[in-house]
Amino acid sequence: MPSEAVGRRPEGWGQAGVASANGRPTGAPAIDGLAAGRVLHPGSAAQVADALADAVSQGLAVAPLGGGTALALGNVPDRLDLALSTAALGDVIAYEPGDLVLSVGAGARLADVQALLAEHGQELPFEAPRGDRATIGGLVATAIAGPRRLANGTLRDLLIGIAVAHPSGTVTRAGGMVVKNVTGFDLPRLYHGSLGTLGVIVSANFKVVPAPRHEATVLAVTPDLAAALAAAKSVGGLASRPGALEVMLDGEGWTVAARFFGRPGTVDSAVAAAKGVLGEGTRRLEGAASTAWWRRYVDGQAIEVGPDEVMVRAAVRPRDSGSLAEAILGVIGEHGVTSRAVSVSPGLGTVVARLGFPQAPDGAPALRRVQRALLGVADHVTILAAPPAWKAGLDVWGEPPATLDVMRALKSQFDPERTLNRGRFAGHI
Repeated sequence: MPSEAVGRRPEGWGQAGVASANGRPTGAPAIDGLAAGRVLHPGSAAQVADALADAVSQGLAVAPLGGGTALALGNVPDRLDLALSTAALGDVIAYEPGDLVLSVGAGARLADVQALLAEHGQELPFEAPRGDRATIGGLVATAIAGPRRLANGTLRDLLIGIAVAHPSGTVTRAGGMVVKNVTGFDLPRLYHGSLGTLGVIVSANFKVVPAPRHEATVLAVTPDLAAALAAAKSVGGLASRPGALEVMLDGEGWTVAARFFGRPGTVDSAVAAAKGVLGEGTRRLEGAASTAWWRRYVDGQAIEVGPDEVMVRAAVRPRDSGSLAEAILGVIGEHGVTSRAVSVSPGLGTVVARLGFPQAPDGAPALRRVQRALLGVADHVTILAAPPAWKAGLDVWGEPPATLDVMRALKSQFDPERTLNRGRFAGHI
């Protein structure tokens, strides 16, 4: 990569933020109805660490802020005094196309990172809702992942190094810029999905991959869920396995969507095999049309809801995906809620559903009943988003994990004063 592009933002490289004026994020964001009294925009890792140390000395509760695309995720904060934005930490720190490694500041937006990599025929094989706003630090902290996780894993699998600012006023670094780096390898993974409760991610290093030469998507509509799941199972068992495979409820019925990547000839063969399994009426989307379809689909899973909506994610072992999806539809019917969108990832064992609660505005009791019922049919259940008043007193992460004591010990070690995202993580940590 040209040396002049390292250490600054390449032309067109934007800043993420919940609002902006003259190019600088402004305003006090609200998290579940609680508004931060102040927003800080530190311009370096050291400034982030200093801000956290100051917050500890003043007894302030701090929420890290990236692009603001997943603020609904987590429990209602115990307190919120200060928001600490990473918007000014979006520089390219290092990029070596020949070595397939990239280091960027936590405030870099996913869409900008992908555009930069595309100039060299490379990519992060990853997508997330609102990629034009979602920041790298936020995506690592929330562990959000899109349908391509089926073939490529999450950012956790691509992460090779990380720098984190802590309430102690220090900045720690783990991993590096070598794909096979071993020293400190577990620490980058520790911060993945920690929701900013252990420290504020200030930069991250990734292994990147060559972008596929071509892609195509096969779409088939089936009359019911059982037929869709059977078709998806057949497609998933083909010799040329899809890079993403989803089953979703829409206005036409249940749609099976399979996405294939590779050389044009390889993709053609895979699509032909999939169409042979799915039968007549199968639709094919090519190249940019395929990419656009999946962009809309992923954006439709943004973690945000209306005033009478709840968004939930349930998970089991992949082989039990069908049973889980059927059970969730049963729960929806039994508890008088409506399914406004349902997406099944059969290869991942997850179901994401948007539920309408006609009991609104007092849907809290119904939400508790639905959560209990879902916990009875799934291994893990997370309420991704819900009206703040409905979440009060509820642990949206479900049953306390077996590792809760370990998580509390880590929180005590990294953030003994509970300065960061107080109460928002599992067990109200």
